[in-house]
Amino acid sequence: MAVRFQPGTHCFFSAGKDGNIKFWDADRFECILLLSGHKSSVWSLSISTEGSTLVSGGQDRSIRLWTRTDDLVFVEEERYSDLI
Repeated sequence: MAVRFQPGTHCFFSAGKDGNIKFWDADRFECILLLSGHKSSVWSLSISTEGSTLVSGGQDRSIRLWTRTDDLVFVEEERYSDLI
């Protein structure tokens, strides 16, 4: 439904009809992180210029603010959680 690149990187966010936002490595076309929160389709995305904040809007009439944290993301764990 929407795609936004993170400024200065080869990574991007995609918004889907499944209510999820995915963060991708464009060089490997690999999903790095899955953001769940919307109850239905995510229609729009906007990312801050420094890339630390993402705003999403969806069919569920909600606007969500996503902020980067210092938590580490392990790609293997994200793949496993997608399979469950």
